Amino acid sequence: MHFQGQKLAHGFRKRSTFGSMVTTLMIAVLLVAWSAQTMGQRTVITSSDKRVIISNNKVHHSRRSGVMNSFNIEYKGDIEVTDDDKDIKSISSGGYFEVSKTTFGSKRSIIIESRSGGLRKQYFEGRKELEWEPNGREWLAEILPDIVRSTGIASESRVNRYYQKGGVDAVLNEISRLDSDYVKAIYAKKLLAKKGLSNNDLAKAVKEFGDEIDSDYYLSQILKENSDLFLRNDQLAEAYLGAVKNIDSDHYSSSILKDAIEHYEPSSGSLTKIMEAVRDINSDYYQAAVLSEVLELRNVTGETLDEIIETSEDINSDYYQSQILKKAMELDNLSSKSFENLIEAVANISSDYEMASVFSELLENQLNNEIQVKIIKLVDERLSSDYYSAAVLSKMLDEQDLTEMATGDLADAISDINSSHYASSIIKKAARKDLNKATLLSLIHSASEINSDYYCAEALQALAPQVRSGDSELRNAYRSAAQEIRSDTYYGRTIRAID
Repeated sequence: MHFQGQKLAHGFRKRSTFGSMVTTLMIAVLLVAWSAQTMGQRTVITSSDKRVIISNNKVHHSRRSGVMNSFNIEYKGDIEVTDDDKDIKSISSGGYFEVSKTTFGSKRSIIIESRSGGLRKQYFEGRKELEWEPNGREWLAEILPDIVRSTGIASESRVNRYYQKGGVDAVLNEISRLDSDYVKAIYAKKLLAKKGLSNNDLAKAVKEFGDEIDSDYYLSQILKENSDLFLRNDQLAEAYLGAVKNIDSDHYSSSILKDAIEHYEPSSGSLTKIMEAVRDINSDYYQAAVLSEVLELRNVTGETLDEIIETSEDINSDYYQSQILKKAMELDNLSSKSFENLIEAVANISSDYEMASVFSELLENQLNNEIQVKIIKLVDERLSSDYYSAAVLSKMLDEQDLTEMATGDLADAISDINSSHYASSIIKKAARKDLNKATLLSLIHSASEINSDYYCAEALQALAPQVRSGDSELRNAYRSAAQEIRSDTYYGRTIRAID
């Protein structure tokens, strides 16, 4: 609002305190009454110490305060300054510009208003209005260059001026000299609104915005509002996604990345930029959210898939990492290398439940011997829960065609299961398959490691039919394992099973 008034009559200035209170109350009443009648108009009410402006149009305020000084700026309308930024050339109809500076109690003010005949310029020191020439003009010339670089005043005309002189480079150079991210964002939007910008101009501009604008809010605002401008070809998309890397906020960066993935089919180069930005996201939730969007793209190649799996290792949350890995396994183009990368990523999961759930889905694919062995060893070394270990090993027996090597490792893993019940259940499940001699010997040994007489006897008896039809080495191994059973009843049943 305007705070500078005109000099009033001597008698009016000396009114009593009571009289001032009455006058102030009357002004307040007038404000309410007049504002209802002047919608869409600029109303000025002047008293001894204030100038009140009421408008339903947008008024811009800028205030700066120090220990012993303050600097207030208020303006409305489209303002154009001279080419040297030292004077105001024009203000749109109904607009005005007001600046006041107070230093150690001494105040100077300028009011410039748009009138039908041009501009009305006033200069005040304290409450006294002085001639505009030369003091007003000189003080405006002194402060205006700083004002235009610290506010949005005359931004459109200044962008046009620099663009006409030196194209996009000149505008970007001026943006780098502006004081705040807020003002830089204003100029950036004005530049991007210009018609006829080439792809090179746009790519250069968005890179500069990413380097120059530190505020995550303002940079993300520029990118989101102009996504259609950039997400139309690979060159611009890569420049646009490269700028996202400059956003520290996980919320803002993930929002822009997800929006880009949803509305644009990224090229391999763009996907590389997306993955670079994803790796800079610290939040497990937001990182997983973007990776999930990437996995839904139609053109996810094996190379990108491997990169997604590798990036998932940076996710600290077992839950979110397992969700990404399980979603990756739903794709049809998993290579042997992808499966190997999956195993390496799963090794980072500390939760028995999440690790077992990933293995469970992984085992629904037919895996080669090397992958089978890696899974068995991870189950043996990393899963502390007998329940989840047994669940994974049992599913492996159900879903996989195990080689002799894998079966031997599986038997070793069974021996390390503390629960006699779970160890016995896996051996009984294995016994349903047609087992070769080496596998039978491994499983007989695993059964001998079971502490419970009952479960040891059950496991050996499940293997008995195949041992009975085998050679003497198998039967001798079986009898040796039965010697571990302390109960005469269970021992007798077990020996009779091969007779």
